[in-house]
Amino acid sequence: MTTLPMQSRFVPVSTDIPLLGLRRGDLLAVLPCDRYRGDAIYMLTLEGTPMPVRARPARPGEVSVVALHPGGGAARMTCGQFADLLLGQVLAACRMLDPSLLGSA
Repeated sequence: MTTLPMQSRFVPVSTDIPLLGLRRGDLLAVLPCDRYRGDAIYMLTLEGTPMPVRARPARPGEVSVVALHPGGGAARMTCGQFADLLLGQVLAACRMLDPSLLGSA
């Protein structure tokens, strides 16, 4: 018996992220997870807003987090603190070519 992978969900980007070539309104495919899984880009809820961050290992039991949007800053937190903010790991990006198509029909 094989296990099906968890389904990713699309989360809109709330601000321009030049480092990833993304603009506000583009989408990130986020694979739900409940813990730090290694050096990667994750989606955290920061001040109520989903934001992509780069997370890397720090000291044992800690994660170093760097915001990807301009002026976002960096922080070091425990793996538990990280898990409390975690929405999932970013799988892919989807750039909107014609945002007008998303409006009400």
